[in-house]
Amino acid sequence: MTTTTLTRSRLRAQRALRITLAWVVAGSFSALFEHLVLREHDMPSTLAVRLGEHFYYSLFAGLFGGVIYIFLLRDRWRKLPYAQAVAYMAPLMLVVVGAFHFFTLWIEDQGFSTSSGNGIFTFRFLGSYAYWTLLMAGTMLMVRLNDQYGSGGINYLFGRYHRPRQEMRVFMFLDMRSSTTVAERIGHVKYFQLLNELYADITDSIVYSRGEIYQYVGDEISVSWSLRRGIRKQRCIRCFLDIRTKLQRRAKHYEARYGHAPIFKAGFHYGPVTAGEVGLVKKERIYSGDVVNTAAHIQNKCNAFGVDNLISQDLMDVLHLPATYAIREIGSTDLKGKLTAIRLWTLLPEQGPVPLKALPKAGKMAHT
Repeated sequence: MTTTTLTRSRLRAQRALRITLAWVVAGSFSALFEHLVLREHDMPSTLAVRLGEHFYYSLFAGLFGGVIYIFLLRDRWRKLPYAQAVAYMAPLMLVVVGAFHFFTLWIEDQGFSTSSGNGIFTFRFLGSYAYWTLLMAGTMLMVRLNDQYGSGGINYLFGRYHRPRQEMRVFMFLDMRSSTTVAERIGHVKYFQLLNELYADITDSIVYSRGEIYQYVGDEISVSWSLRRGIRKQRCIRCFLDIRTKLQRRAKHYEARYGHAPIFKAGFHYGPVTAGEVGLVKKERIYSGDVVNTAAHIQNKCNAFGVDNLISQDLMDVLHLPATYAIREIGSTDLKGKLTAIRLWTLLPEQGPVPLKALPKAGKMAHT
């Protein structure tokens, strides 16, 4: 199992555990509400008993439902409209809740009879079905909102960027090669379908590298990491390599459907930026600083040097690439808007571990 696969499995497991925790919290509130209603109608109820029952039910349901949804269903349903995904989920929940309902009756009474009011057309079952279905629908909505706003979406809720703040961030600017030619050849509608499918294919690589999608601009996409998160385990570089590998595996599919196998070129840089939210309607976070423009200009130099990626010397100094990476120094070059030349490096095409002694300049610089 590859490192990327292990990372994806771990992050999916973490998401399933967060769903479980949310369901346990929801179950606790449900237990409190049920206890208060029973006491309000002068019926016997003990809060500790109610909490215990709902805790175990929620824990089991959260683990079971979270794992099934995140590992098996999410990838299939995430491309569907939310209402359609919920429509698929509702009958599935009917089967699951129904099976669990009859199982608990069997445990409690060692058997059940529909004539005694224990069938599916009872308030007990319908209430349980409505509760778990709404909880699952809410979970699916929150997962989709997280996808919509990216891994930094929680910052919107707590107002982290309500006021401008200084940060050190890594940026990767991706651009598809020969995009104008491809759009003219296949037409704009089919080209849009190509971009949509392409972005869907590369999104997981960005998410699992803990990156945040900053902007989509046509066939360009910019990704950002906090400095600490981006350079840890060389996540920003691994993200690009994972994207490149995935597109190579999917090349035949794109060739057959669009007559073109897309290739991305990337520019990397890091530095200080001012981050903050702008706008009152459709509020958006933006990054302001020289590092953003520099990363974009570095990416524009890929064609000139005949490579699919370029990394600034500043980023190379903090990445500390291990010996398994084959790299080559491009040298110093002028960038638009920069008064001084900037030194660039490139990752060579994947060819297995390469001893650094075979690349004296690159090896020395990678560990400074």
